[in-house]
Amino acid sequence: MSEEAGIETTRIRQWIEDNIGGTLVRFEKLSRWRPSWEADIDQGGSILRLHVRGDRGGSLSNRPLRREYDVLRLLEQSSIPVPKLYSWCEEPEAIIMANLPDTPFLGDVDGDPAVQGLVEDYAGYLAAIHRLDVQSFIDVGITAPGQGEALALNYLHFAEERYLADKDGPDALITFACQWLRRNAPSHRDRITPLVGDAPQFFHNGEKITALYDLELVNLGDPLADLASIRVRDINEPISNVAAVLARYEAESGEAIDWPVLSFYTALLFIAVPMISQSSLHGVRPPPAFVEYLSWSLGCSRTAVEAMAEKAGIVLEPVPQVTATRGMSPGFPHREDAFRELLVQCRDIPAEGFLRCAPALSLAQYLARLNELGPAIDLADREDARVYLGVTGVDGGALESALDDFVRGAAPERDGDILRFFHRRARRRLQLLGDYPGPIVTRGLAPVGPGAQGR
Repeated sequence: MSEEAGIETTRIRQWIEDNIGGTLVRFEKLSRWRPSWEADIDQGGSILRLHVRGDRGGSLSNRPLRREYDVLRLLEQSSIPVPKLYSWCEEPEAIIMANLPDTPFLGDVDGDPAVQGLVEDYAGYLAAIHRLDVQSFIDVGITAPGQGEALALNYLHFAEERYLADKDGPDALITFACQWLRRNAPSHRDRITPLVGDAPQFFHNGEKITALYDLELVNLGDPLADLASIRVRDINEPISNVAAVLARYEAESGEAIDWPVLSFYTALLFIAVPMISQSSLHGVRPPPAFVEYLSWSLGCSRTAVEAMAEKAGIVLEPVPQVTATRGMSPGFPHREDAFRELLVQCRDIPAEGFLRCAPALSLAQYLARLNELGPAIDLADREDARVYLGVTGVDGGALESALDDFVRGAAPERDGDILRFFHRRARRRLQLLGDYPGPIVTRGLAPVGPGAQGR
């Protein structure tokens, strides 16, 4: 623990004792993406169990922690279930709330119908949030977007700002997606509501939802963006039947879903993930979990393409697996042996906290696959660039720049070829993560829309 982190922890501990009352008997830091702790306070023989949610820092400076606290209070006052709030710690900034004994929804990989029912219940709460007074959210510092295309592209502007600030080279898919989103932005939508921004996240006791949580991305916008966020979360925390959840939302909200607009927001939210997360892959040294971040980037790139194809009615064909190529580096005869030995050395390292796999093991697995499949993937990319786009005469190192130039000048009539190319490339790159246990590596875009529930 750094000296600064130690001082912050001491201040929070002291603040809790001074302001909540009682004797702090346990204060334990949790392994999470953001600073957080569990605290137990002895109040005359009874134990008060608290959760302390700390400030993430500069990466989400436009979404301050105090605003999340104010949003939680608004939802609490509106009878939306959230963890009981005890107080706000000013220095250092932290939310003091109840530590719930319930189970967080982290996906329904076993297809439990009870859990599927809870996700459908969540859609009812989402509809209720969308009916809340917008002005009360503006009053706590959330800016209302414009309408029409300005409403549709509001989140793209945020993602582009982050992307361009950290950009270290061309990314042809992101270039194409940004152009596509601007060309396809709906201009007929004008309803602005409070948005969760990252649905569905909730605690439950097996029978009912007990609290919604992780509300740092609450904003104002088109309610269909929240339904798109359900589709985004589904690829890494699977939902048995996304279509049924959306049907429940229609029933609870009384409004029919505009399916092409939902596809637009789905593409936007998916491509925003690699746009925003690139700084974690290229800028943070060392990154906290390189392969986990890479799985988000590659998985969401794939599904962004699928969402654009969905809106355009373009069929994406299955992509053949790339076959491992050996002996590509005759000057380094022991390279493959070294990667195999690295895997052996890392195989028994346990995963810690919330991570699906030990970072060193997942990195060793990725590098071994990159060694085996990388040259063949590069060749396949260049062949597809020739067949689908007519881009020729470039080696692997120059291909991305050539693709970026191509998509910048391509007419909309080439969208089908471009999407098929990027789909094939994304599926091949995901093979490099074939050993990683995240659903996002293999899970594509869930079907929705009329008739999807029976699929």
